[in-house]
Amino acid sequence: MITISLVRSSDISRCTEIYNYYIENTCNTLEEQPIDEAEFSARVKRITASHPFLVARDKTGAPVGYAYLDVFNARSAYRCTASLSSMSTPTAGTSNIGSTLYDEIEHAAGNYGIENIVSLIANDNEASIAFHRRCGFSLSGELDNVAFKLGRSIGIVFMKKTPRPSPYHEEMTRRFRQLYKGEPKSNEGISREAIKG
Repeated sequence: MITISLVRSSDISRCTEIYNYYIENTCNTLEEQPIDEAEFSARVKRITASHPFLVARDKTGAPVGYAYLDVFNARSAYRCTASLSSMSTPTAGTSNIGSTLYDEIEHAAGNYGIENIVSLIANDNEASIAFHRRCGFSLSGELDNVAFKLGRSIGIVFMKKTPRPSPYHEEMTRRFRQLYKGEPKSNEGISREAIKG
C-alpha cells in the first residue's frame, strides 16, 4: 500500500538517490550532474517555503517517490501557475505511485491557490506523455531540439492541467494573490500553516 505525506528531513537521502538515478540514466530531468544531499535539502527548503512537496511511502514507510510544485516563472504575474516535477523509484514497475502522487499534488495545488499545473516532458517520452493524458493533462505546446543529453537532441512538450478546486479554494486563492502583490523580493511564499491561519 502506498501512503503520501509531506516531505521530512529523513527523506532527503533516499529522494536524492532516486533523483540522481534519473539524472544519470534518463532524460526525465535535463540536469546532467548528480547532486548531493545538501543540495537536495536546500532545494526542498526553498520549494516548501511556497509550494507543496509530497513523498510516497511503501508499507515500511520508506520513500519510493516524490512530487512537488514549484515556481513556473519568477515574474509575479505567473503566481497562479506552478510547474510539476515527479520521480519514483525505478523498481516501482506498474505500481500506482505516480497516479497517487498526482492525485495528492493536485489537491494540494488547490490549497495553495494554484490554478494551473504545467509539466515539461521530453517529446520522445511517449510513456510519460500518455500518463499525463490519463491524469487529465492536455498538450499546450512544444519546442524542438532545445536540449542535448545522453548523446541526443531533445525537444520539450508543455502539458497543462487546471486542478480540482479544494473546499477552501476561493479563500486560498485570495490569500495567495494578496501575498504576491507586486514583485516578490524572494521565493518565500505561503505555507499550508499560513493558509490555515
